Amino acid sequence: MTLYPQSILPVPASTAHALHAAFPNGNRYIDLRAEFGTLFTDDHFCALYPATGRPVVVAPWRLALVCVLQFMEGLTDRQAADAVRRCMDWKYVLSLDLTDPGFDFTVLHDFRERIIAADATHDLLTRFLTACQARGLIKTRGTHRTDATHMFASVRTLHQIECVLETMHWVLNTMPDHDPAWVEAHVPPAWFERYGLRADRMRFPKDTSKRTALATTIGQDGATLLDWLAQPATPHVLRDLHCIAVMRMIWMQQFYRCTIPGAEQLRLRTMDEKPATAHLIQSPYDVEARYSSKRDTVWNGYKVHLTESCDDGYPDLIVHVATTSATTQDFRMGASIQDAVAAHGLTPAIHLMDGGYVDSHLLVHAQQYDTMVIGPTFGSYSRQRREDHGFALAAFAIHWEAQTVQCPQGQMSVKWTPGQTTHHGKAACRACSVRAHCTAAKDEPRQRTLRPQQQHHALYDARAREQTAVFKHQLRAGVESTMAQGALRFGIRRSRWDGLGQCIWVHAVFW
Repeated sequence: MTLYPQSILPVPASTAHALHAAFPNGNRYIDLRAEFGTLFTDDHFCALYPATGRPVVVAPWRLALVCVLQFMEGLTDRQAADAVRRCMDWKYVLSLDLTDPGFDFTVLHDFRERIIAADATHDLLTRFLTACQARGLIKTRGTHRTDATHMFASVRTLHQIECVLETMHWVLNTMPDHDPAWVEAHVPPAWFERYGLRADRMRFPKDTSKRTALATTIGQDGATLLDWLAQPATPHVLRDLHCIAVMRMIWMQQFYRCTIPGAEQLRLRTMDEKPATAHLIQSPYDVEARYSSKRDTVWNGYKVHLTESCDDGYPDLIVHVATTSATTQDFRMGASIQDAVAAHGLTPAIHLMDGGYVDSHLLVHAQQYDTMVIGPTFGSYSRQRREDHGFALAAFAIHWEAQTVQCPQGQMSVKWTPGQTTHHGKAACRACSVRAHCTAAKDEPRQRTLRPQQQHHALYDARAREQTAVFKHQLRAGVESTMAQGALRFGIRRSRWDGLGQCIWVHAVFW
């Protein structure tokens, strides 16, 4: 399909008359159209469509606005398409006549896929923020705050045997749709009896040895199937299936297989042999969902990083949303969030952040935007700080240009390595009368590892700032109320579709 941008027509008179008669005091959709217009135009979406093809039937500006209304109401695609036909306030916002039949719900899926493929998931939020800036709803060089919350994937949490069994069930149900003759010729009928039911309907043996034997049987069946598919005579339509690629990855992660003649072996991998959690597939239906935990919360899915403005006299508006894997640590997102906010011309003077974000690298990175990051810093893990006894790093005088460090007793370091690790002389340390306050090593001198100079000073300045009354009275937890609203009213902690790209789209549209 190709797009020929058209000007947006005003609301039909019959639609406006009917809606104002039904809602003489107005409603939120009337107010939305009056304040922000249609928010989007066809020109915003030209890059999503090829230059040639049949014309687009449904204007993309309407589809984008329907997606916004869809999440305001918490509707599925089918329900949203039905609302376009049924609700006259939706027709009012979309400039449709009361008799307009709407469109097929599958059009919304196609539109989302185009947005994700073009990496334009944040364009809808950006358009809204631009409109808010034009109306003076966001303070220039104001205050922002950032925090993160969890998001459950739209798949069941599966243990090891359930995961491999469900994968076999999925593959054996998908292959006959593409080449039933090959499946009939190769797959034993016993497999369809063994894997005919979904994993949640199976009764697994409680005995450990029997469960291990079942897992080994599943692994051997799967390995045999993959061997058949790897043969040159196998049709490409089967070898190239997405489910086969997923199965191959899961079998590599869950099973150890030795193919040396005379030493053939297949068994489940132990926990130590599996990949790190950041790479371990938890379900065949969503290969990007990851298992994670934070304090008392355990989930399989993703993580949402939310940044909002929070200035007195202005509304609290979401200025940036980032959706990541559940295993992505918060401190890895701080710099990218600041870069994205700055790219939209919304750089704050003060950025309030949760303690998981604030490290020395972020503090230095924020200086290029003249932004003060306020939040609990990463603490020192040294023995002296943990025990609150002895000489911590702050007790040493660092001479950066001379690349030397002076200890509290006046002794200078004798070595400074490129990684900024310093050592004092053995003789001086051994003879020191307060050695027990400095190091617990029996013979070796005190060793210190320093951050780069700029990061070192930024971190210690931030730690000093934490002790002030201004820091203690900063409202850093306010963003949690926005997250609670999103969770209770819009279900943002539960993904509607599979995959990280769909989750990014959901949050960019919702906020």
